[in-house]
Amino acid sequence: MPSSVEPEARLASVADDGPMQPAAPDALVRLAEAEDTLRAIGAGEVDAFVLSDEAGRRVFTLETADRPYRMFVENMRDGAATISSTGLILFANRRLGELLSCARDTIVGAPLSRFLPVDAPIGLDELSSRGVTVEVDLLDADGHTVPVLVGSTPLVVDNHAFTCLTFSDLRAQKAHEREIARLDRVQTERLAQLEEAQAALAYQASRDALTGLPYRAVLVDRIDQALASARRSGRCTAVFFVDVDRFKDVNDTQGHAAGDAALQRIAAQLAASVRPMDSVARMGGDEFALLAVEVDSHQHAIDIGNRMVSELSTLPRQNRDGELFSASVGISISDRGRGTAETLLHEADMAMYKAKGNGGGRSEVFDAALGLEAQQRANAKVALQSALDEGRAVAYYQPIINLAAGHVTGFEALVRITERDGSLVAPIAFIPAAEESGLVVPLGATVLAIACQEISRRRPQWTPLRPWNVAVNVSARQFEPGDLPAIVQRNLEAAELDPGRLHLELTETAIMSLGTSILKQLAQIRDLGVEVGLDDFGTGYASLTHLRQLPLSFVKIDQSFVQGITTDPEDEGIVSAVIGLAAQLGLRSIAEGVETPEQLQRLREFGCDEAQGYLFARPQPSIEEAMTVAAVPPVS
Repeated sequence: MPSSVEPEARLASVADDGPMQPAAPDALVRLAEAEDTLRAIGAGEVDAFVLSDEAGRRVFTLETADRPYRMFVENMRDGAATISSTGLILFANRRLGELLSCARDTIVGAPLSRFLPVDAPIGLDELSSRGVTVEVDLLDADGHTVPVLVGSTPLVVDNHAFTCLTFSDLRAQKAHEREIARLDRVQTERLAQLEEAQAALAYQASRDALTGLPYRAVLVDRIDQALASARRSGRCTAVFFVDVDRFKDVNDTQGHAAGDAALQRIAAQLAASVRPMDSVARMGGDEFALLAVEVDSHQHAIDIGNRMVSELSTLPRQNRDGELFSASVGISISDRGRGTAETLLHEADMAMYKAKGNGGGRSEVFDAALGLEAQQRANAKVALQSALDEGRAVAYYQPIINLAAGHVTGFEALVRITERDGSLVAPIAFIPAAEESGLVVPLGATVLAIACQEISRRRPQWTPLRPWNVAVNVSARQFEPGDLPAIVQRNLEAAELDPGRLHLELTETAIMSLGTSILKQLAQIRDLGVEVGLDDFGTGYASLTHLRQLPLSFVKIDQSFVQGITTDPEDEGIVSAVIGLAAQLGLRSIAEGVETPEQLQRLREFGCDEAQGYLFARPQPSIEEAMTVAAVPPVS
């Protein structure tokens, strides 16, 4: 802009009380309307104003009168423009030119609509009628959009309407908002992934990986919900505890992969046998539990349990041709929401053990008598623990007689518990509790130690050709810790006892539960020089395969067969066959429970090697007392 007044041709005259008038008809530019005047100023065509009033005629140059304003507008961070009532841009500052990427002389005189998209959110009329602030996209010289915040200030000068606009550049803000939005999306996606992962983890934590069935905690929650619903409906709720009979045999004979496959088949069968509203869970190992909601009656629950037993009996064990699974099922029934989930599961568990104790492959319903029996077992466990703590677990000894030579060859050490007054507790009162609770492990170790010391102390009474031995019963649970060979060796060394003087007896039931680890322990015990025998032969499931595989030295014929040897042809045949089989396998045969001379005579006729029973002596608290009362039959 020039710094001095230009010739008269570039002056305009403005009266203070009316429209601008030309200073001279020939010398001054005629500007009929203020709009043209402002346009001329914006275009740089007018450099000064002539102001006429009563005081006279004064000339104001834009350099002096408008300079501060122009400097302010030119240096604004925002774009600025003045718009006419018809939408023409009369003035634009430098920043607006930068925003639109074009020179100001291109902007001034152009319509504002040229720089607005057709879908602009607000029109010129609204911008001109009132002050607004609105976001719009301007179009620059290259057709690119420039987001701006438009502020408008309507003005009226000499009855002419104008609008002053400011344009705040929003590109940085929009970029920041886009980045924030991107980060929000990323965070939302990550949160969704995290929630999905947490849900997957929660699902996995509540489900058995092998079978896909829920764990105990899930079933407990569902049982509690079912009981709450039953309190309102008055219906029955049934809980079933399922244990697969002799499942361990699958793992031992075919391996764990076959066992896992069998568990998957069993789980699938159980899941298919229940209604959609019911639930199945894996409790661990080969044990499962089921919940049946809205059961019509007790008989309905019993029918469900029997159906489970029947359906599971159709699944092949796949270790022998034609052999099928069987299961023991315990049933607990709640009327009108009685009890809790834990109560029902405990009752069903007790009923299952009753079914298993009755031979398996059947179902049993929990009742008050079973609860009393369970309480008695719990009391027996407490009493047994007290006896162990107080040293009231002792051994009684019953002589074993060589039938051919007619002399004592050894003794069976039988565990006994004494009351604090010295009286004896019947074995039936504590043996089941010991097995169930696991206390049979310390109890067995106690009797083993006592027996080794007792037989060693009686060494002076041995004859050179007739050394005594002591037989100790061993439970399958004593093998579970894996240290039985070490315990045996430690007791032999402590008693300074020849390993050949110690015999260990296992029942057929125990042998059926033996796994690879237990077989290894038996081999280690046999390597020590300790003899191993099979007790109660004929009452369990032991087969010729077990007799051939196990490192056995003798078999003991169960007293239930011996007692009928003279009256029952079947018992007589079984005893004769067992004695013959033992001889064929190179094993000694020992008959238990011999009570009459007639039974003894038949055993000798069959070629039985040894025998024990009340005919010879009742169990005594020491070997010395057992020898004192022993009645050794003469050899005929």
